[in-house]
Amino acid sequence: MEYQVSGVTIAVLIFNLIMGLVIPIGLFIYLNRKKKLSGKPFIIGWLGFLVGVMLLERGFHLLVFNSPIGTVLNSNLFLYALYGGIAAGLFEELTRYFCFSRFLKDQLEEDGTALMYGAGHGGCEMFNIWTVTMVSNLIYALTLKSQGIAALTAGLEGENLAAMESMAAQLCGTSPWVFLLSLAERLFAIVLQISLSILVFYAVKNPEKDRKLLLIAVELHALVDFISAIAAQTLPVAVTELIIGAMALFAAWFAKRIWNQNQASATEA
Repeated sequence: MEYQVSGVTIAVLIFNLIMGLVIPIGLFIYLNRKKKLSGKPFIIGWLGFLVGVMLLERGFHLLVFNSPIGTVLNSNLFLYALYGGIAAGLFEELTRYFCFSRFLKDQLEEDGTALMYGAGHGGCEMFNIWTVTMVSNLIYALTLKSQGIAALTAGLEGENLAAMESMAAQLCGTSPWVFLLSLAERLFAIVLQISLSILVFYAVKNPEKDRKLLLIAVELHALVDFISAIAAQTLPVAVTELIIGAMALFAAWFAKRIWNQNQASATEA
């Protein structure tokens, strides 16, 4: 098989890589400089994602998928998506709740804390899951372009060789516009992360009135991940991204509504 990577694909990968760095940094600068918000919630949000998702949730997944339950989940798309959605909702939203209630309790009077935390949480997700992948894809693409598949498969055999050839085939066979759509998905994910942060923030700030928002955030997160997982395996990429975008915008609308209600209550008080 001939492996060829187009110059357009390489250009899109470079663009995505740049955006993967610019967007989290740009969000921080905008909120910190323009909105005069403390940078502490951004850092806590970044660390919250690293610990809550990259460490705890991934560790939990390793335990589950190395057990008999994992075999069942991998054989059934519905159960796999349901499990993934519930796990993501619980781990991420409880991490948010813990961070707001323990590490940011001195900044609950500033509602913008929710925005800065969400930017940090979502920015870390974008960098660690997507930007790092773009770096890897770009390195492989440039190697294929300049040296061919032999440079990537030298010394490999068996399953490792098959995996590298499969990766190269996927990279070469993916249209550049699909990589651009993945950038749109990351933008929707940041919108969702900030929206969910607003809900959990008010659940911590106003426990008597808004504690139910924590459960809503868990359910909303689980639903988004569940539908996204099903759509990714059953629908065209463009349709999947439209669905993800619609769900992110709904979450933003709902979070904005909660935000406005709390701002109005604060004004009346």
